[in-house]
Amino acid sequence: MPILITVGLVALYFVWAIWGRKTAQDEASARLDPLWSKLTKRKTCDWSATGDRNGRFVEYRCAKCGVAAMSHSGKPPQDCKRNLNGGL
Repeated sequence: MPILITVGLVALYFVWAIWGRKTAQDEASARLDPLWSKLTKRKTCDWSATGDRNGRFVEYRCAKCGVAAMSHSGKPPQDCKRNLNGGL
Protein backbone atom coordinates (compact mmCIF):
# COMPACT_ATOMS: atom_id res chain seq x y z
CA MET A 1 0.00 0.00 0.00
CA PRO A 2 2.75 2.55 0.78
CA ILE A 3 4.22 1.86 -2.65
CA LEU A 4 0.92 2.78 -4.35
CA ILE A 5 0.69 6.01 -2.35
CA THR A 6 4.28 6.89 -3.29
CA VAL A 7 3.63 6.14 -6.97
CA GLY A 8 0.45 8.24 -6.83
CA LEU A 9 2.27 11.17 -5.22
CA VAL A 10 5.09 10.96 -7.77
CA ALA A 11 2.53 10.94 -10.61
CA LEU A 12 0.76 13.98 -9.11
CA TYR A 13 4.10 15.76 -8.80
CA PHE A 14 4.90 15.17 -12.46
CA VAL A 15 1.46 16.39 -13.54
CA TRP A 16 1.94 19.52 -11.46
CA ALA A 17 5.52 20.03 -12.67
CA ILE A 18 4.65 19.67 -16.34
CA TRP A 19 1.22 21.28 -16.53
CA GLY A 20 0.87 23.53 -13.48
CA ARG A 21 4.30 25.16 -13.57
CA LYS A 22 4.12 25.71 -17.34
CA THR A 23 0.78 27.48 -16.94
CA ALA A 24 2.18 29.64 -14.13
CA GLN A 25 5.25 30.51 -16.22
CA ASP A 26 3.06 31.40 -19.21
CA GLU A 27 0.96 33.72 -17.06
CA ALA A 28 4.03 35.34 -15.52
CA SER A 29 5.71 35.80 -18.89
CA ALA A 30 2.52 37.32 -20.33
CA ARG A 31 2.62 39.90 -17.54
CA LEU A 32 6.34 40.57 -17.97
CA ASP A 33 6.39 40.74 -21.80
CA PRO A 34 5.53 44.46 -22.02
CA LEU A 35 8.19 45.25 -19.42
CA TRP A 36 10.75 43.03 -21.18
CA SER A 37 10.07 44.59 -24.57
CA LYS A 38 10.52 48.07 -23.08
CA LEU A 39 13.84 47.07 -21.56
CA THR A 40 15.20 45.35 -24.67
CA LYS A 41 13.72 47.55 -27.40
CA ARG A 42 16.41 49.15 -29.50
CA LYS A 43 16.46 52.89 -29.68
CA THR A 44 16.16 54.28 -33.18
CA CYS A 45 19.07 56.28 -34.50
CA ASP A 46 18.91 60.06 -34.73
CA TRP A 47 20.61 60.73 -38.07
CA SER A 48 21.91 64.17 -39.07
CA ALA A 49 23.76 65.10 -42.25
CA THR A 50 27.40 66.03 -41.75
CA GLY A 51 27.62 67.87 -45.06
CA ASP A 52 30.37 65.60 -46.40
CA ARG A 53 29.75 64.30 -49.91
CA ASN A 54 31.37 61.59 -51.95
CA GLY A 55 29.84 61.82 -55.41
CA ARG A 56 26.14 61.21 -55.00
CA PHE A 57 26.53 59.88 -51.47
CA VAL A 58 25.86 62.05 -48.42
CA GLU A 59 27.33 61.16 -45.04
CA TYR A 60 25.02 60.96 -42.03
CA ARG A 61 26.08 60.56 -38.40
CA CYS A 62 23.95 59.18 -35.59
CA ALA A 63 23.74 61.44 -32.55
CA LYS A 64 22.92 58.51 -30.21
CA CYS A 65 25.50 55.87 -31.14
CA GLY A 66 28.04 57.90 -33.19
CA VAL A 67 28.02 55.64 -36.25
CA ALA A 68 28.56 57.20 -39.68
CA ALA A 69 26.64 55.96 -42.74
CA MET A 70 26.27 57.01 -46.36
CA SER A 71 23.05 57.43 -48.31
CA HIS A 72 22.48 58.20 -51.97
CA SER A 73 18.75 58.90 -51.75
CA GLY A 74 19.08 62.21 -49.93
CA LYS A 75 17.27 60.72 -46.91
CA PRO A 76 19.00 59.41 -43.79
CA PRO A 77 19.36 55.64 -43.37
CA GLN A 78 16.44 53.83 -41.77
CA ASP A 79 18.41 51.09 -39.98
CA CYS A 80 21.12 51.40 -37.39
CA LYS A 81 24.53 50.57 -38.85
CA ARG A 82 26.19 49.95 -35.48
CA ASN A 83 26.49 46.17 -35.91
CA LEU A 84 27.82 46.11 -39.48
CA ASN A 85 31.50 46.30 -38.43
CA GLY A 86 32.69 47.45 -41.85
CA GLY A 87 30.80 44.85 -43.88
CA LEU A 88 27.42 44.32 -45.43
